Amino acid sequence: MSAGHPIYDNRQAAAAHQLGRIIDAVDAARAAEAAEPKVWHFASSADARAAIDQDQVADGDVLVVESERVVAFVSGVWPVAITEQCGAFASYDKLGKPARAYCAGSYIPSVERAEQAAIELGYTLADPAARITAGRPVPIEVPRLLVQPGDILHAFGARLRVVDTGTRISLESSRAEWWALVEGATEEDRRRTYRSRWTLAVPVALAAWDVVTVERNLSSSHAQAGEESADGR
Repeated sequence: MSAGHPIYDNRQAAAAHQLGRIIDAVDAARAAEAAEPKVWHFASSADARAAIDQDQVADGDVLVVESERVVAFVSGVWPVAITEQCGAFASYDKLGKPARAYCAGSYIPSVERAEQAAIELGYTLADPAARITAGRPVPIEVPRLLVQPGDILHAFGARLRVVDTGTRISLESSRAEWWALVEGATEEDRRRTYRSRWTLAVPVALAAWDVVTVERNLSSSHAQAGEESADGR
């Protein structure tokens, strides 16, 4: 007879005990499932707002509107987008702080589930820190001379993927110029500029101070910097 284990007089008592353990496990699983934010899909953010007003969606639930590229979580009766696009929801900056810190962190499970849904759908997260953590590009401003391959350059009303960059002496002006081989990041961007890859160039003197906006994956940039630092030791 081993200590810590109940002694049963018959099989019926043992079966009853086993059934009780199964019921407890099922109840625990149901409680855990109920604690997880539910994910709702809507045709529009306006439809989602209507569902909230009608108490069809609970506090902390996650809202996905693929037609508008929007993902949000519900704070009370207030849907807050965690994506760059917000539709009819409140934009992320209305929180006034990182979503994980909002309401003393009580919405962290909702925020994490919403970010997961947005990343799976390829949507841009509104929080730069979250984008870095997820390995997603974030918009930053840099002198044109510091634009690097892999960046998405905002220019000519389009998003241009930078294939290569460099400096050269212009045959026309005999002056140094900075150049970039680019292509439209999307079909729409290619329609606005050129269908194939093309080169843009400006004088180096201008590129040194001309500040432009690029989307850059900072997590990979930091990793490369760390590797270069380690190699230099």
